[in-house]
Amino acid sequence: MGAKHPIVLEPQCPAQEDPGILSFMRLAQMLTQASWVELELRPSGTAPSQTYRVGSGSGKAIALLLEAGIEFEATLRLGKAAQPGGDLVTLLSESLQRALELRSLLIQTDLLSRALETTSSSVLLFDDEGGILFANPSADHLLSQQTEDELLGSRNNRPRQPLFTLLSSLVERVASHQGTESAWSGAIELEEGRMMACEVSAVPAPVSDGPNAVLVTLQPTESKSDRRIQVFSSSHSLSPREQEVLQLLGRGLTTVEMADELGISPHTIRDHLKHLYRKTGTKGRNELLGLISRAS
Repeated sequence: MGAKHPIVLEPQCPAQEDPGILSFMRLAQMLTQASWVELELRPSGTAPSQTYRVGSGSGKAIALLLEAGIEFEATLRLGKAAQPGGDLVTLLSESLQRALELRSLLIQTDLLSRALETTSSSVLLFDDEGGILFANPSADHLLSQQTEDELLGSRNNRPRQPLFTLLSSLVERVASHQGTESAWSGAIELEEGRMMACEVSAVPAPVSDGPNAVLVTLQPTESKSDRRIQVFSSSHSLSPREQEVLQLLGRGLTTVEMADELGISPHTIRDHLKHLYRKTGTKGRNELLGLISRAS
């Protein structure tokens, strides 16, 4: 079930100089013609109350209890002002609620944005016509790769095409619900056998006349080469260390480079290679790599 309230579960009073609260108070002062306005906000949780003030003066004031939503209680004091009518009190309550809701949404958006910056997944938000609305740093890196060197991708062994052309076609497919699909997931293969798990999901508009969007996440996953090595290692009962040597061998590293990578001596690497040749019935690197390439 989706969250109906902002992520910030413990309500906190805005800062003294919060622009939304100050704008509300200036509006209240203008509409009521008060010489000064004081607002007291009391959060529903354990956070402390806060008092805000605009204008100067003291003395007798009219106190109004405003509706400020379920997270706050609010008292508005109007200095040297006439008693406002019920419609004006309702307008002031609605204006205060909007200011508090906007602040909560801005905090929520900022938290989500910073959270998405920390994930290793590439996250993109498209409009329903394929335009990019948001890209986190990982996705932005892919975009720069696409610009500098044409980054090609394919799915289901189809011809390669620019990655973001491929993603846009998936976005349009999900946005239009072709074949009654409101989501798509699968694997996308990039150059050199790199694989990415991809999920494309429709994001319905929050209001009836609002825009629809499509969320795309891309997560690096095992390459075809990695999967072949896993299958090959399992079928030949290779040890974890032998599997590591096999992976480095597949990357084209020399004996000395493999030793440096694993922090062991070249002599130990040669011993592991001899064990690999014996277990797999091969006589050298090329024959071993050819056997791996045929693993499925």
